[in-house]
This record gives sequence, structure tokens and C-alpha cells, in this order.
Amino acid sequence: MNLKRMVVGIVVVIVLICSLALTPFGKNLRIDTAEKLIPTRLQDETWILVGKDKRDELIKEFEEKYGMP
Repeated sequence: MNLKRMVVGIVVVIVLICSLALTPFGKNLRIDTAEKLIPTRLQDETWILVGKDKRDELIKEFEEKYGMP
């Protein structure tokens, strides 16, 4: 009985996370997270969240905002 509840709970969490990723709220959440990661060492890995084109756009905006070459 406990194992069954645990499996159902895990499946529900996975479904919620996947559905969140496909909504506009999920997209905005990923973009906000990527914007926070741009100034860190994880700048190159932000493509996982938003894709390479959007990452490059965010990096360009960051460099323009702070006057970095």
C-alpha cells in the first residue's frame, strides 16, 4: 500500500512539472531563471532552460545593460 502511494505521488509530481514546462507561466519562469544565471559561471548552460538563440539574446541584453564588451 505504501509503495503504491509513493508511485502515484511521484507520477503526479512528474505530470505537474511537465505540464508547468509547457505553459506560458513555465516559460516565463525558465526565462527569469536564465536571466539570473547569465552573470554567473553557468552562463553557457542556460541554453538548457531557454534554447541557444534566447540565451544569446539574454547575454547580449546583459552586456548592453552593464556596458560589457
